[in-house]
Amino acid sequence: MTLQNALLCLALNIYHESRGEPLEGQIAVAMVTMNRASWETPNVCKVVYQEKQFSWTHQVQSPAPKEPNAWANARRVARTVIEKQHVDVTRGATHFHARTVRPQWRNSLKKTTAIGRHVFYAQK
Repeated sequence: MTLQNALLCLALNIYHESRGEPLEGQIAVAMVTMNRASWETPNVCKVVYQEKQFSWTHQVQSPAPKEPNAWANARRVARTVIEKQHVDVTRGATHFHARTVRPQWRNSLKKTTAIGRHVFYAQK
């Protein structure tokens, strides 16, 4: 697994999960991905494509980005997060969901923050 592959997987996750969010929300989605990957770039794609962890990986027919500006931004965010240029705005979160849903798993975790349209959780 190369750094380029990790950047691509992370950018795709940012794009599909949070492209309509403010910058802080996009960084937060990237942080969750990296926290799950234990900040090891060889783990990023495994985390992103782990079955039913991120909705877009089993709902989107083609992962190819269709919005050039949002895609460029997602790639920029991915690079700055992998390069550790941001503090973890999620405070160690490994999970998140949209505010519009209430998944059962949230009860087994502790809420760390809410940013934009997402709520973030870490292990208790």
